[in-house]
Amino acid sequence: MLRYSLLLVLGLSLVSSLSLFGQDSCVGRCGAGFDASKNCQCNDACHNHNDCCPDFADVCNAKGSCAGRCGDALDSSKPCQCNEDCSRFNDCCPDYEDLCSKGVSEADIIKFVESIFSMEVNNVGRNIDIQLGCTTNNGNTQDCSSNPLFLRVDDSVMDLPIYQKLTALFNNYNKDVTVVEDHTQSEQKEEHDFLQEVLDSNIMRATYEFLVEKGLVSGTYEEFGDMLYKIWFGMYERSSHKMSSSGFEHVFLGEVKNGDVSGFHNWFRWFTEERAGRINYLGYWRHAVFPNEMGDGLEFTYFWEKVQKPYGSMLIGTSPEFELALYTICFIAVPDAKCHVQLGGTDVYIQTWTLTQNGETYVGTAYPDFAK
Repeated sequence: MLRYSLLLVLGLSLVSSLSLFGQDSCVGRCGAGFDASKNCQCNDACHNHNDCCPDFADVCNAKGSCAGRCGDALDSSKPCQCNEDCSRFNDCCPDYEDLCSKGVSEADIIKFVESIFSMEVNNVGRNIDIQLGCTTNNGNTQDCSSNPLFLRVDDSVMDLPIYQKLTALFNNYNKDVTVVEDHTQSEQKEEHDFLQEVLDSNIMRATYEFLVEKGLVSGTYEEFGDMLYKIWFGMYERSSHKMSSSGFEHVFLGEVKNGDVSGFHNWFRWFTEERAGRINYLGYWRHAVFPNEMGDGLEFTYFWEKVQKPYGSMLIGTSPEFELALYTICFIAVPDAKCHVQLGGTDVYIQTWTLTQNGETYVGTAYPDFAK
């Protein structure tokens, strides 16, 4: 009987271990993009989303990753390095080649993003007034800001074609990631109309030329547009094995997953929801200001129809075409890591995560942070 009990305990332990190394472990997954098929995640963003695997700290911090560290100076506190000298000293992190050895440098990206930021014609930062209210912290449910975040958005903003085409998409999606999207022909046409407005901009044309020059994309501009539609609007499973999400819906419009607001990083969509009385702004912990009234950046928390976004962030006043170009650059050039850019000299770090299903790679998420 004792022998049987010991075998039973060992068997249960083995099953538990196999489960851990499958769905609930970071073994072999450190720095990987968001994977909806797994119960927990193994990248730097998991702290913000409260979905790290139990062994994330032990497995990933001990092994070391270049996620968010490409080009950093020597840091002797880290187990491995992520700069050009690491090959010479044989101390590169295991993912250095994948994350850092693209045909584009951090300086290249910073310079180019500044150039397209200066090309903004639909930036409406000067037409917006915000009221920050109180400072708070990630996930705090207390409402210490009695006023809405947006005090004023000039009515002229709603007359700009790019914002009209963006608005047309707002009622096309169900924010619940457990509900299959119908994604009708008329909705797809509205997506194409919006994307064409973006493609007609000088910002996206310059983005295409930059990515081609750096060897990161190839083909015609029309083919580039097709690629953008696939990575941003292609439907995929984010939860419950249902075709319920896309990169665009997640990043620009927002979703609800596992009892939290997920994604939702576009200021114009956020403003329209707050104006409609569906958002309660709680407070912020980091605020950036871009020069020449070109907008703001904010890290903050809020409730969207009684569901909290513990850690939210967005650019404010920037145009949809600029945001789509910025996130695309970082998604292609520095995937699954923090992409350092500057807007008017202000440091911004764009975190992207890829999502791969059925051999296709999509935008899992993209969002700004305002400190490394």
